[in-house]
Amino acid sequence: MLFVAGDRSVQVPAGDLQLAIDEAGIYSEIQTHVASKSPFVPASFLTNGDKMELAATAEPQSPNIDDVLQKVAGELSKPAVPERYAFDGRDLLILAPEEGQTVTPEDVRASFQAVDGSEVQVSYVSLPAAKDEALPALALLGEFSTDYDITETDRNVNLDLASDAVHGVVLMPGEVYSFNASAGERTEAKGYRWANVVVGDHLEPGLAGGICQITTTLFNAAGQAGLIFPEIHAHGIPVAYVPPGMDAAVAWRYLDLKIRNNTDNPIVFGSWVEDGEVTVRVFGGSQESTFEIEPKVVAEYPAEGKNPGLLVETYRVEKKDGVEVKRTLVVRSVYEPSYPIPK
Repeated sequence: MLFVAGDRSVQVPAGDLQLAIDEAGIYSEIQTHVASKSPFVPASFLTNGDKMELAATAEPQSPNIDDVLQKVAGELSKPAVPERYAFDGRDLLILAPEEGQTVTPEDVRASFQAVDGSEVQVSYVSLPAAKDEALPALALLGEFSTDYDITETDRNVNLDLASDAVHGVVLMPGEVYSFNASAGERTEAKGYRWANVVVGDHLEPGLAGGICQITTTLFNAAGQAGLIFPEIHAHGIPVAYVPPGMDAAVAWRYLDLKIRNNTDNPIVFGSWVEDGEVTVRVFGGSQESTFEIEPKVVAEYPAEGKNPGLLVETYRVEKKDGVEVKRTLVVRSVYEPSYPIPK
């Protein structure tokens, strides 16, 4: 049966309801209707006269009916929502406020008194649209892309899952984004797979391998937006998708990427994993300055048969009208000697 309330609907298998028709009730109603007619009126007149439709009520008999009614009511209900940011492709837009509605299990049960075919109309209470302060329009402040190998299936599943922890995030002024808090623990139950991860000076299989490409891409896009980083870490060795000093490693519980919105407007992240390219966009209020992430190799530590170890300082460079006005150290990273540079 299809339960409908306003613009929401939910399909429920008949077996979950086990509806029973109240045959005794409809028979009694027929008898009452017939008895109300005068015995002196010919039967032929009753047959050819006005007709009346009588509906039998239905009653669910499932032992789990309370759970079913609760689930249906929950799916037919929706909260009122204010204006909100959303994406149309890679473009940021503002959605208008929407009314909500509340449906109770009692409303669903009452709908069985007027079953007509397989679709049931359920009563609901409308909730007025939330009237929060209008959201400001935002501009593109930063965009960064990195390449990935489309044939590495397991790693790419991890990229998609990690991207979901970034896409659509809204940071209000002063708020701090934590990738670990947003993504949560990476587990097989969540769909993460085994792929190569950097451990010390080498690669080895690990659960959720590859997700640091998402945080790395996010770091560089957020750096272009002029945001600040309360926590950021490099890998133990350079990675293939960005130069040394531009990576951002994460690991559950002990390595995180944190980003603070140090502007006066909301910040919105968009993240896409498509056609061999990870792209992150950062939107915010218009700024007079532009920003760049600039790594500088401070020292090299040669090692026979390997790429040298590196000491790298990474700066956020602020410019106005193309002229540098400020240079801020973001992170100082030490990379061990390695060979070859891994993905």
